[in-house]
Amino acid sequence: MVNKFPFSPKNRRGLSSVVGALFFTVLMIAGFSVLSLALDAQTDIVTTQRIVSDIEIKKQQETFGVFASTDANDILNLSINNQGQNPVEISSIWITNKTLPTQPTQRYTINYDDAFVPPNFVTNVVSTQTLEMIPDTYDIKIVSALGTIKTVEMDNNGGATSDLRVELITDPPDPVIGKNVTVALMATNTGLVDTIYNVQPYNFDFSAPGGVVVTPDPLSNPPSTPAFANLNPGASVLFSWDFQITGDSGDELTFSSAATGDGVGSSNTASDTSLLRLAGEGGGTPDPDIVNDDLLARPQMFFIIPSSQGKSTADQAIWGVNVVNPVNAPMKVSKIVITAFAPGANNNDKIFDGSCDTNPIYPVTGPDSNWTCPNENAIMWKSSTPITIPENSTQAFLLKIEPGKPSGSSSLESIVVQGSVFTDFGSFGKSGYQSTMSGTTSSLVNVFLTDNISNPRLDANIESTRIGISPNSVQTFDMIFADMDDDEDTYVNTGAQLIINVPKDWTEVSVVSDNGFVGTPLVTQFGDGSHQIVGITDDLLGDGDNVADRITFTARAPNITEDELFIMYVLAQGSTDSNFSIGPLNEIVLQVDG
Repeated sequence: MVNKFPFSPKNRRGLSSVVGALFFTVLMIAGFSVLSLALDAQTDIVTTQRIVSDIEIKKQQETFGVFASTDANDILNLSINNQGQNPVEISSIWITNKTLPTQPTQRYTINYDDAFVPPNFVTNVVSTQTLEMIPDTYDIKIVSALGTIKTVEMDNNGGATSDLRVELITDPPDPVIGKNVTVALMATNTGLVDTIYNVQPYNFDFSAPGGVVVTPDPLSNPPSTPAFANLNPGASVLFSWDFQITGDSGDELTFSSAATGDGVGSSNTASDTSLLRLAGEGGGTPDPDIVNDDLLARPQMFFIIPSSQGKSTADQAIWGVNVVNPVNAPMKVSKIVITAFAPGANNNDKIFDGSCDTNPIYPVTGPDSNWTCPNENAIMWKSSTPITIPENSTQAFLLKIEPGKPSGSSSLESIVVQGSVFTDFGSFGKSGYQSTMSGTTSSLVNVFLTDNISNPRLDANIESTRIGISPNSVQTFDMIFADMDDDEDTYVNTGAQLIINVPKDWTEVSVVSDNGFVGTPLVTQFGDGSHQIVGITDDLLGDGDNVADRITFTARAPNITEDELFIMYVLAQGSTDSNFSIGPLNEIVLQVDG
């Protein structure tokens, strides 16, 4: 007898439920796997972008000079002068013999112990290598680990037998008739042990066609800046002279000089040749550039950035951009965006307050609905009625905005800042700027120009540009170093510095008065004709009794016949009461109306 058991519909439904559940589980696992891969890829992209941005910023900040020489035994000395704020790592050098072009270019790797040059130090990066140079002329190419490349020419065809070596350059190499030319003599102590005292230029000489007139007369032994220096082993000094030259286009000028020091006699004699040209002729270049990528018809941006910022309940710091129109046609600006972000994966740091509580200063002082915060950590000015910037002029876009705060208690030691501008000439961006934010309540530090020293922090009294300056006129500037918050418990420590860089071609720079600084702020003239004013604060800044320090100075504008715009870089350095570094910036635009 055979028993038959019917397969009921209930059994079919149970089996289909199990199969469906298994199929759905497989789909869920596949979906979550794809989502996980996408999130990992996004994290990798963000991390890569931040690494690239950090490297690019470090490369922009990398500044170093190179001096090549040989000692009495023709052993190469390659001194690197780190003029930047970060250590420089030299990875390799390439040496080309220009006298014997058939010889191959040689590459030398820098030993690890010699490769790193600290900020503001001079180091011989081949001190542990013996590179003997036969008497010839060489091109030496120096490559840093970040990709910065510097090339120097070294003439090893005889000269000094002492450790004192010199190199002479003229700037510009093709001066315009009637303009200034700077002659610079770099002297270096290539020795390893002894200091050379009383180093000074020696046997300064000049030759040119008979029609050339140079003021002052270089053959009258004109004084250099500085007059002398003491050089430790590996140290260098730059002596400079400024001359005004008239003559005919194409005239060749040859400057030469040596240096002397106590107990070492004379160095080698170095020389350089300049070629006079008319304005607009353009200078020659030894290496032709076959890519012409210059674009004149583009706006240029200069920033106003606070640093530091800190947690705040209602106080506001100044942010902004000065947009420059560099062409002889009007430019319409419809949108400005300032973006700031801090490094760190998946962080929630707020650079600007989420409520976007703004206090506009320019283009309109007071309520202005054109200022908004379109995204987190971005502020924007946008108008359907664009602002027209006249030819060869500038327009400021400034506002006060309440800062945000870091996601945790840690401070943000570096915040990347960049800007974008949208015009009828196209849209353009600019990066390479930075700010900082304290993890605790801290001062809001700005530097700016004012037209009212009795109440400089008032919105209507804050300036970042000056237009319509008459040529050869004497201008008075009131520069402010301010703590923008009203909390008496936060302040900038005594000994902070306000640093004002007056552009070259501005003359007769003189401090008229000041408030809040030790003595009279010091004025220093550099070799390129620019001036720097440095004031050191004599008391706390922002403690309630004093919220703003001031330096008032005068300067004579260049005597020019065509419109020209100059950038005055104003900075400050010091620390807050919580020992957090400050570093505000204001790139003030000065328009001389020729």
